Amino acid sequence: MTPLVERATELQSLDVLLGQVLAGNGTAALIDAPAGAGKSALLAEAATRARPGKAQVLRARCCPQEACAPWGTVRQLLDARLSDKDLGLPVPGQAPLPEGHDDQVLPVERFHDLYLLLLRLSRQAPVVLLVDDAHHADDLSQQWLAYLARRLDGVPIGLAVATRTASGAACAALETALAACPEFPRLRPRPLSEQGTAHHLAGRLGEALEADSAAVCHAATGGNPGLLDAVVDAVARTGTPPPQITREQAADICSRALLRALPLLLNRHGPAVTATATAVTALGRVTGLPLLARTAGIAMPAAEQAVTALEDAGLVCAGPPWRPRSAALAQVLTALAGEHTLDAVRSRAAETLRDLGAATPEIADMLLLTAPEGQAWRVTVLCEAARVADERSDLPAVGAYLRRALAEPPEDTDRPALLARLGIAEVHLDPHSAASHLRTVLEGEEDVRIRATLVPHLAGALVRTGRAEAAVALLDELAGQIGEDDRETLYRLWAQGILVLMEETPHVADAWIARGNIAGDPAGASPGQRLLLAALALKATLTGQCAHTAADLAYRALARSGPTEEPALTTAFATATLLHAGRLTDAARCCDQLVGDGLHRQPVPLRSLFMAMRAKISHRMGDIASALSLGRQALALAPPGQRYQPYATAQVIHALLDLGAGEEAEHACRISYQSPAGCHWSWATLHAARARNHHAQGNHHAALDELEACARLMQDRGYDNPAIVPWRSHAALVHQDLGNHGTAMDLADEELVRARRWGAPHTIATSLRILGRLRTGVDAVTSLSEAASLLQGTPARRALAHTLTDLGEALHTTGRPGEARQALREALDLADASGATPLSERAYRALLVTGARPRRRRQSGVSALTEREHRIASLAATGMDNQAIASALFVSRRTVEFHLTHAYRKLAIEGRAELSTALTTSHVTQLSLPAPPSLRSRPSLPGAEA
Repeated sequence: MTPLVERATELQSLDVLLGQVLAGNGTAALIDAPAGAGKSALLAEAATRARPGKAQVLRARCCPQEACAPWGTVRQLLDARLSDKDLGLPVPGQAPLPEGHDDQVLPVERFHDLYLLLLRLSRQAPVVLLVDDAHHADDLSQQWLAYLARRLDGVPIGLAVATRTASGAACAALETALAACPEFPRLRPRPLSEQGTAHHLAGRLGEALEADSAAVCHAATGGNPGLLDAVVDAVARTGTPPPQITREQAADICSRALLRALPLLLNRHGPAVTATATAVTALGRVTGLPLLARTAGIAMPAAEQAVTALEDAGLVCAGPPWRPRSAALAQVLTALAGEHTLDAVRSRAAETLRDLGAATPEIADMLLLTAPEGQAWRVTVLCEAARVADERSDLPAVGAYLRRALAEPPEDTDRPALLARLGIAEVHLDPHSAASHLRTVLEGEEDVRIRATLVPHLAGALVRTGRAEAAVALLDELAGQIGEDDRETLYRLWAQGILVLMEETPHVADAWIARGNIAGDPAGASPGQRLLLAALALKATLTGQCAHTAADLAYRALARSGPTEEPALTTAFATATLLHAGRLTDAARCCDQLVGDGLHRQPVPLRSLFMAMRAKISHRMGDIASALSLGRQALALAPPGQRYQPYATAQVIHALLDLGAGEEAEHACRISYQSPAGCHWSWATLHAARARNHHAQGNHHAALDELEACARLMQDRGYDNPAIVPWRSHAALVHQDLGNHGTAMDLADEELVRARRWGAPHTIATSLRILGRLRTGVDAVTSLSEAASLLQGTPARRALAHTLTDLGEALHTTGRPGEARQALREALDLADASGATPLSERAYRALLVTGARPRRRRQSGVSALTEREHRIASLAATGMDNQAIASALFVSRRTVEFHLTHAYRKLAIEGRAELSTALTTSHVTQLSLPAPPSLRSRPSLPGAEA
């Protein structure tokens, strides 16, 4: 007999039972498991282990056919032992094996006579009774075995009973009696592990399967020994030696074995188990017992017992939630149930979810799996789910819900609105389908206001399908239909038209604006005019026209009487313009004001954009830890595929690199590759960030590949403004490292021309700094001095720190050590304050080279703490928790955690309990923390920032 695998615990319990019986102190055990778990094998092994001890083994296997035969199980146990000699034994009362009876009173006298007979048998040798499938035993036999179990103490009689979980039989007297006795162990053999499956198969086949093939068998069967035995039979029928069976062959063998064995396995249980398995298969994932019970059409207790049996059999994952254990099992169960049955189950599940008050998206997701039935409530649920998905910017879900709602179908009067919503959702996913749907709606729509809301979306779909001229004609046609008495609608149409055309083809937008005199000089007196101003400002920014003009348009767009009157796009585009025009303080104020006005009420894409822009502002102002925290928040709001997800990822990568967290930056770069590259301008920022990461690691050619992708995107789309991505400057540095000095200079010179044309000090200074790094001697000092002069007095502290470091190094090489030390000391202070560890170390080393003797920098101890780390550590030492510190310093909790982690490492302590001692032993004076940039004095809007 093949040794049992992974049954050591169960066999140990049976050995204890046998040992007690042989010692004269009987006991009992209950083996409770689903079909195929190996209960019979355990009883057979118990019989084998009992015989060497000279015990008498009495066995019975019950079956449904004998369930109505009185004393049938008892006869199986004792008939073989009743020889002529046994029959001659003096037994008081009735004959040894009584016949059936018709009265309702339990035959206690007969129970006792049988007990005495068994007791007399045990005097010859200990007796072990093994009853398999006891749930099928007749009532009288179960009553007698329960009677016996209560009288085992002190006699050499043992009882091991195996029952099937969720057998469908009523709760039997024997199982109830054994389960009520805590001294009797209840054994529940579990499915085999992956390793156990491999050993089981090897034992049955005589040879081991390859590890991958055995893993396939485990995944397909859930480790159920009964199903594995069916796999063994299927393997044997192939005639292929087990070691030669490939992974693909194993998958096919398991599928065929499951098709034969799984129905038999389920049929050995009650109907509730099959109904439950069908429900789990139909739903794919069941979150609660009430849903499971009502979907399967059974009572709650029966559902609980049935799903437990399926868990124990390895057919479904332990839950909730419950789901099929493997794809192979799901496929077989699907084939066994049939699509018609599964659809009926899913429909019942959707109604159950509605009745149980489940969330609308959960109900709608279930409806997506059902066939249309023309029910009005379904249309309502699907439309509401689409609205919720739209708020999350989950456009694929919006499209799926609306398509399903249209198939239900809705009332004829509701169909145009649903078709319009679907078309709008499909613009970015399937522009051809979007154009078709939106045209269908517009053909029957005469209301100009409604047409004005739909035409820009149709224009966007046309642009994305390469029909920009048709989009312009459509916008022109609609503009001509809007009367002079409705200029507000016209302003909004112009703004939306600019945004649509600009997103894919900015030059077409320029032509449309010029031909229609759209810019006009709107005064900004209404929300529509201000939205148009913001759109014009963003267009000027993306195309790099003029920072002063773009900022003036942005300030006029923001000159509003109340934020609630404005479209959120107005603030978003105006803020983006101010950011790239170098008006950092005003841009920060706009972001913070929107947060105060209720950013959570805005659509998810805009929330993500605002958080990412605020991260970039903090990064430029030298608050890199806050930039990282804000960038991560923006990324959490931007799932893959959302248009601003690349932009948010780029901010995270830049912050991590500046903080010296290279491994985390590399991880962020790898994760970002999971989304397919798109044409939106935000992808240019991500290409540049990944290029910077490659360059930092010395992977120059990989960096150039990313920068070339960035250049193609910006040049092809007309977004070539170095204020957005200074890709030429970065490429110049990479080429310089590769020895291509001429190419590097050409790129740097061209970028400086574009930067001066844009006119923002930060952008010009960035180009000058790179040019200064490429030059040598006096020319380098001249370029870097001009860059530093442009940045002095602006909030762009990070750029100033980099520029002063470069300037200090250039001054030292030209023999001006005093000026070099002055620049490097300022650079070191700025880098330390921002937490830019790599830049700080570089400035410190450069300062040492000049002959200066700055305060000795330490990598550990209190003096190694940055100003912010010391402040946060000091507050933590007073007992404040992270959230309280974050609130007090107007930073995020993630920022506090980031700085505390670095402080613990530098102080060589385990946690905040040791902070007080670590800080006070060095008698370091507590430093004050500057107010966050958003809370410093700011010029009022509209205004200009140098």
